[in-house]
Amino acid sequence: MQDRYAGDVGDFGKIGMLRKIAESGLSIGVNWYLTYKPEEHNNADGKHISYLNNNLYKGCDDDLLKSLNNIANGTRSVAALENANLIPNAYYYSEVLRPGSDKSFLRAEWFRNSIEKLMKSDIIFCDPDNGLIVKSVSKKSNKSDKYILHNELRSYYKEGKSVVFYNHRCREKEEVYLKRFQTLKQCNDLIGAEWRGLKFVRGTIRDYIFILQPKHSTTVDIVIKNMMNTNWKNHFSVLII
Repeated sequence: MQDRYAGDVGDFGKIGMLRKIAESGLSIGVNWYLTYKPEEHNNADGKHISYLNNNLYKGCDDDLLKSLNNIANGTRSVAALENANLIPNAYYYSEVLRPGSDKSFLRAEWFRNSIEKLMKSDIIFCDPDNGLIVKSVSKKSNKSDKYILHNELRSYYKEGKSVVFYNHRCREKEEVYLKRFQTLKQCNDLIGAEWRGLKFVRGTIRDYIFILQPKHSTTVDIVIKNMMNTNWKNHFSVLII
């Protein structure tokens, strides 16, 4: 996540989803995986706010739409999203994640701090720019801050948390793309986890991968089923992981 993305169509989808989960009584913790990339600020990313004037998005969560409109037309930042109290009773972790080999030890400390900050939540939502780390990117790379690591997902789960993380869809056939999660699914630490997925199909495809504690799976399944019976079905579809 980067401040310049705040209020975009991706936020409409993911925050709408998290609001529905929070309404079920499960508490949400958000690790923004916040990064700062000044070298990228001159590209066109982060401008995706035309949806705010599109009637297609009305009827899903109009209160959320109004709040995001205010944020998108003001100072766009993670802090603005937090201060708007969009997710009831949520916990947030918004420390900037720094990449690079000379700071690798800082990532471990950064992550430990996130566990402490989000410990009271039932479900931790992780919002890296790109998603699960890929083979072409080293943990010591200057691009590593755009990814979540396997051990970080496992650590949250071992703490008794369910985890949901964002993953950017690459240009592969879906059945090929989904194979990238198999190694993670086979980890001993995640044996017994319940896997779910939602695909947000507005703009670029945005996938949300759920690694659920069994005690949370029934509640989340009801949330997803109910969403698919509302106007959200125009924007989300169920992803079989």
